[in-house]
Amino acid sequence: MKPPTALEDTTIRYVLAHAHETNGWLDLTRICSQTARMLPDVRRAVARLARRGQLQVDESAAHSERWIRFLVPGLESDPEAVPPRIPAP
Repeated sequence: MKPPTALEDTTIRYVLAHAHETNGWLDLTRICSQTARMLPDVRRAVARLARRGQLQVDESAAHSERWIRFLVPGLESDPEAVPPRIPAP
């Protein structure tokens, strides 16, 4: 297996550090902001990491373009999970 790219490495670290904050949900634009990469690039990195088994995406959750729910230690799959509501500024 080839080593992760810089974007993949940052994505793994970010998911593991922040997924517990919102019950596994993560707004991928946060990774975009940190890495200066576009959302499609981050989504492709997440897909590659999931295919390799380095990240586990909750396939039963209702994902959107920005929001994906990750399964990290301590969280279980939840078919009725929806992204958290972020209050408007």
